[in-house]
Amino acid sequence: MTPPLVTVITPVHDTREYLGPWFASLRAQTLAPGELEVLAVDDGSTDGSGEELRALAASWPGTVRVLALPARGGPARARNAALREARGRYVFFLDSDDRLGAEALARLTAAADRLGSDVVVGRVVGVNGRWVSPELFRETVEDVRFPGCALAWSLSPGKLFRRELLSRHGLRFPEDLPVYSDTPLVLEAFFRARRISVLADYDYYYLLAREDRSNITTTARLADRLRGTAAGVAVVLRFTAAGPVRDEVNDRYIRSDLVNLFGREFLLLEPEERRQLAAAAGELVRAHLTDAIRARCTEPQRLKLHCLQHGLTEELTELVRHECDHGELPEPLTATASWSAQGLRVHTSRALPGLVSAPVTWLSDTLGHVAADDETVIPLRELLPRQRSTLRLEASYAGRSVPGRITPETALRQRRVWHAGRVYRLTPKTGPRGELEVWAARITLRRVLRLRLGRLLGSR
Repeated sequence: MTPPLVTVITPVHDTREYLGPWFASLRAQTLAPGELEVLAVDDGSTDGSGEELRALAASWPGTVRVLALPARGGPARARNAALREARGRYVFFLDSDDRLGAEALARLTAAADRLGSDVVVGRVVGVNGRWVSPELFRETVEDVRFPGCALAWSLSPGKLFRRELLSRHGLRFPEDLPVYSDTPLVLEAFFRARRISVLADYDYYYLLAREDRSNITTTARLADRLRGTAAGVAVVLRFTAAGPVRDEVNDRYIRSDLVNLFGREFLLLEPEERRQLAAAAGELVRAHLTDAIRARCTEPQRLKLHCLQHGLTEELTELVRHECDHGELPEPLTATASWSAQGLRVHTSRALPGLVSAPVTWLSDTLGHVAADDETVIPLRELLPRQRSTLRLEASYAGRSVPGRITPETALRQRRVWHAGRVYRLTPKTGPRGELEVWAARITLRRVLRLRLGRLLGSR
């Protein structure tokens, strides 16, 4: 019997409502008769998916075969069971809630035959809000050197693999991972492939976000997602030396998979679970966060990684809570200013004390800097007799210098003071970068008389 050109492998667990579109997309494929083999694995379904699969297989005999696992073992176990049965020259992994473009398999296999590719990645389209990296499919590239073309951001198994590549290296999905079990196999295939091709000329794969958001990657326990992330990083370490290639792949794991664990779901954990998750993530961060990866971080990513790196679980929790409640980060350093009998009083507040070191106060360019406590008083004599004094706050915020904003209190208005037998008027103003400027103007006797005379004349 002539083996098929391509074997499509689909693990199925309680996705009966999605099997119709999945099956229809397979029936619509433009391959010649006998070129397609479909292995659907019923992974202990309880919603009638197994019965539906058998009915679909009966309607397409000789093409669809159903393998039944007695108890749920997860997608890795289901895919491995099908891999042992696969006969096609190529293997394609299609999830049961996703679907293919009608020409997908014909185009992918033709490209693999023509180019000699071990892996062919066709353009993926996100459905119902499912995120897909916009960088990956900007253009067709027939020979990609991994991790080029943003391939590190495309580690799902919905790709065409030459079966000989998988067999030669014994590539299988790790069955001990409840989630992210696909990324270690895909990563190793990328590293070992003689040629990888990216096709951006057609919508090959439609990746669905379910209405109830019950996709396994969004419902898995945070600790299991972290284990999957660590397994992927372990593959990267096996195939790379320290340097740009390792950083480019680990960048995805650290800035995306790892940082994304610390959102609203993190706040729902018990305190001890939060501590354990943060501790385990911190080990990964300390081992693999490099300056190159840190330079690509957004401010929220940088702060979360700083907390993980230094074991600041309480600060991390407060950071995540503020971000979830307000949709933004807290201001690290703020201050209020008011007059006191001694001078200008500045009260400093730190949003997350564990991340903010003691701020530094500058009073104009000539006075140098003064370490600021929670409350600092600048004597009036320090504000005179120069025309302008500028008060700035700066702090080390998780390793980066940031300015603080000084807000004048309502009572901080103009003030007259005597100094060295002279009268001055002090006028506070807010500067463009949150600093506080105090302008000093000497009031001479001639000026006082002129002002009073002006008022008297104006009142007549």
